[in-house]
Amino acid sequence: MLSDAQKALRRTGVGASECAAALGLSPYQTRFDLYRVKRGEAPEGPDNLAMRFGLAAEPFILSEFQRAHPDDLLIVAPDTMRRGRLLAHLDAWVPGRFSVQAKTARTRQGWGESGSPDIPQHYLLQVQQELLLSGEAVSFVPVLFGGAEYDEFVVEADRELQELIEDGVNEFWRLVERGEPPEPVTLDDMLARFGHASRAEQVTANAEVLRAARDLHAIKAQREQLDATEAALKALLMGALGERDTLVDPTGHTLATWRATKPARRFDAAAFEAAHPTLYREFLRTGEPGRQFRLKDDK
Repeated sequence: MLSDAQKALRRTGVGASECAAALGLSPYQTRFDLYRVKRGEAPEGPDNLAMRFGLAAEPFILSEFQRAHPDDLLIVAPDTMRRGRLLAHLDAWVPGRFSVQAKTARTRQGWGESGSPDIPQHYLLQVQQELLLSGEAVSFVPVLFGGAEYDEFVVEADRELQELIEDGVNEFWRLVERGEPPEPVTLDDMLARFGHASRAEQVTANAEVLRAARDLHAIKAQREQLDATEAALKALLMGALGERDTLVDPTGHTLATWRATKPARRFDAAAFEAAHPTLYREFLRTGEPGRQFRLKDDK
């Protein structure tokens, strides 16, 4: 996990692991997401099990790398490197020889042959930013696949790509400094950017938006049909069960169960308000303003 000092530093620039997001090429975070983090309008994403596993596995992966390269004395990387608004913290390196960026992955999907530079794009951008700041010509990327398979990839510095990274990160940071949010692209982006207030004004849909509205109507109709089919099939199975709780096929394999559960206990807010109106009002809290999206009936 990042220390408070590292978190504070990352608010002043773009870390190598954030490079893909700043360029709009991350599968996990949009430019708008990262913009809000850097502006202090949203917290950094919470760590999750995969992230915690990656951090815990890093020393082991580096030890395996050292085992595979006994003639190279691997050392702990220095404090965060900086070049303008670009930041990088290497996992380890052999100064003047190469840097190391340890990774974990569930599967080999997106990874090439052993020893090749073929790694997922967002990792490639991270490694190139690290190479740019460290001045090294090569980075090793040791990977632990599925917690049980070790392999290595080798990425050489690409000056042209590094220039594109530096230009892209600087352009992104100018948006941060000017308070100009990047275009929102996902549903979450739209809700964060436009979901709190509206004004009474019409906008005419272009051809792309018209197609999207019609496709959404079609999806809604399909969902309604699927819901109706699901209800009919479920009713058929329930009718077969009757008062019995387990449905099996001719071999005895369980197909479905319909068993009694404990009655749910719910707080009756209306009854509490009627009995204790003053206390009820004392604990009322006003939520954030929001907008409700409704798709109107198709013509």
